Amino acid sequence: MMNNRVWLGLNVGALVLLAGGVLGCAIGASTGRSGFFQAWLCSYLFWLGVPLAGVTLVLVHDLSGGGWMASARPVIEAAVSTMPLASLAGIPAFLGLRYLYTWTHSPAHLANAFYLNSSDFLIRYAAYLVIWNLAAAFALWGPRAQGGPISPSLSWLSGIGLVALAFSTGFASIDWILSLEPTFWSSAFPYAQAASWFNTGLALILLAIAISPPVAPEHLADLVKILLATTIFWAYVEFVQFLIIWEENLKTEIPWYVKRLSSVWHPAIDVSVVFGFVVPFFLLLWSPAKRNRGIVALACALILISRVADKFWLVLPEFSEGGPFWLDIAAFVALGAAIMLIFGWGWRYAHLRPRARVPIWTTDHG
Repeated sequence: MMNNRVWLGLNVGALVLLAGGVLGCAIGASTGRSGFFQAWLCSYLFWLGVPLAGVTLVLVHDLSGGGWMASARPVIEAAVSTMPLASLAGIPAFLGLRYLYTWTHSPAHLANAFYLNSSDFLIRYAAYLVIWNLAAAFALWGPRAQGGPISPSLSWLSGIGLVALAFSTGFASIDWILSLEPTFWSSAFPYAQAASWFNTGLALILLAIAISPPVAPEHLADLVKILLATTIFWAYVEFVQFLIIWEENLKTEIPWYVKRLSSVWHPAIDVSVVFGFVVPFFLLLWSPAKRNRGIVALACALILISRVADKFWLVLPEFSEGGPFWLDIAAFVALGAAIMLIFGWGWRYAHLRPRARVPIWTTDHG
């Protein structure tokens, strides 16, 4: 993959960033706890997309097959291997529930207080941890040949895993983001957030593939098609949600957008839309571009930037008093450096992971 000198340099750089990020978070937390919890929640919501996308890709491949896994599996499994850290990273944020969620203070007037309460919130978080880490373990150590899906006799487990992922990520998006405004509700929101998480992880996986030693162009193109399709889906759901809520103009819903469009974080939505949809759409719509590693890497980098802006726009306008911007960056760097260390080690030593001996299933198409 890379020579030892470059590998050592990347690890040292990641450790330096990790130390700097942790120091910045410590200083920020000591001067303002609320700002730290807000920043860490944004960081957590972004980096969680890496393992969630990896697990989803493995389970989808189990059901649909596809030659792209032959090139992508080491990188995808590296993303899956970050699940324990990425999922547990919510703990620092949720230690400050009372700083983040208004329903922890006076829930009695809420019609949904039976759902929005601290004990049930933490129980659901524990359930998400169990579901996601079990799915990650199955994605890593299930009986699959290199580049092949799981045997047909076990594919039903992958189907159940996908359903469990869909429901758990949907409820997680409601718990962690939508409940920041406890009277706001949108049935489209879980779809948009699930697509955002998937695009975050797939963009990082594709970026790693694009800058690594040459990959089969057709495999790269297949993965880019998946990224483009889900990027369009994300933009469509976000627009439909905005259109419906704006037309209804209900006092229980419209303030959610007004608050964000009138805050200092308003430019973040422009970054999210332009970098996360407009530019990648036109870059990747052209068929030859899907096989060009440079163009793919650029599009993926822009999508990742857009998803950072998206998390800022979703979370931070809810708070009248936030921490300094450097604290938001420090939280992203601290958790991101730790995730990238695990990702890098999982990618470099993927060939050492034991592989199950399973038959290769083929069929003829008439």
